[in-house]
Amino acid sequence: MQTETYHALWLDRSQLVSFSDLVDLSGLTESELHELVEFGALVPVNSEEIPWNFSADCVVTVRKASRLRDELELDSHAVVLALTLLEQIRTLEAELAQLQAQQSPFRRF
Repeated sequence: MQTETYHALWLDRSQLVSFSDLVDLSGLTESELHELVEFGALVPVNSEEIPWNFSADCVVTVRKASRLRDELELDSHAVVLALTLLEQIRTLEAELAQLQAQQSPFRRF
């Protein structure tokens, strides 16, 4: 009988994650993570300091980057482009939901 192990991580924006932790949590190499920072897909909290630290919500981004790389066989430039477009879609969907809520038929003037 084979037992599967799952890891859970509580993400809190105020919590910081080190660069080496992101490498461990993402499945990406150090050079791939450096490229994500260089291309602006990841922004360190302390960009002038070494080692870099990141907001814990970056874990979601790097895992998404890893899936894009693995499942679609994308290079780093394409991963950054895909992440950027996905973030723009998420932002636009949030704005649309807000506008739709404002136009609700139950809203009284």
